[in-house]
Amino acid sequence: MSPRFELRTIDRHERDAVLDLLSGWLDRDFFARYFSYDPTFRDDLCFVASENGRLVSTLQVFRKTVRVEGAAVQVAGVGNVFTDPAYRSAGVASALLERAIEAMRQRDFDLSLLFASRLDFYGRLGWRSHLRYLSYIEPGGAAPPPAIEPEPFDASRDLAGVMSLYASHSGAITGATLRDPEYWRGQLRYAGNPEERFVISRNGGTLDAYARGTTLYDFNTVIEHGCAPGKDAALADLICDLHRNGPTGTLAQFVPSPALEALLGERGLTVRSVEDRSWMWRVVDAERLAAKLRVPEAVLRNERFYDDILPPERSRYWLSDRF
Repeated sequence: MSPRFELRTIDRHERDAVLDLLSGWLDRDFFARYFSYDPTFRDDLCFVASENGRLVSTLQVFRKTVRVEGAAVQVAGVGNVFTDPAYRSAGVASALLERAIEAMRQRDFDLSLLFASRLDFYGRLGWRSHLRYLSYIEPGGAAPPPAIEPEPFDASRDLAGVMSLYASHSGAITGATLRDPEYWRGQLRYAGNPEERFVISRNGGTLDAYARGTTLYDFNTVIEHGCAPGKDAALADLICDLHRNGPTGTLAQFVPSPALEALLGERGLTVRSVEDRSWMWRVVDAERLAAKLRVPEAVLRNERFYDDILPPERSRYWLSDRF
């Protein structure tokens, strides 16, 4: 890469300049929500390349605490990788990523995660594509009326109950993000980006299930769901309710929930699994990760390492936790 580029992190007053750069990719407000509301956003993990003071490339690292094999693993989520088209093919993005990898090691990250279409590009820098399953509910299919009418989520009334459902429903799933109240409050302000349809099922005073929907990749998408033990039928009704908003069908994440798919089938909906390899993982600190997982470091170099710690048939990283 040409020495004319300066690689560094930003000061707080430069956030607007980063957003201006990113607006060359997507709507500026899309990124601004993360800058403002994601509690894991940090200026010293926002990397930029500049030429004569002008920002020409950027990426951000978001800290996620993810459950892996019963351990709380610190994951560096790499997002918003963007370079001004006039400066592409100059090695700027690669240099920024290498700078970020070193910072991840210094900041006690164990793994790194990103979502990408350029698998070869990130593969050269150490990330490995890993299979996960999404679910697709076919368009059409008239579901019967729900046993209990869905209600809109009200954070002031329902957040504590939803947090409890998340902990019980997702707490044991490998790959799920561990969330504290601050994370929840921030995520509710950016996950829909800009709008979210959040419905709950209440039986008397008890919260039985919840489901969250928005539009992603031009599809109606259920970005997260959860229910109390034995309340899968209430959850199925909520997903049917969100599916009605999707004329092109609905994306979701049902693995590992064969019982839920069966309930949706009983309600007239057709669900099929979709293989997705856009998520890519990278070991950041082998010694620290091996200690957390209580395995020899050699295990991390095994070709099946990610299959072992994030088995596609029983792992899930919620779409609502994207970055």
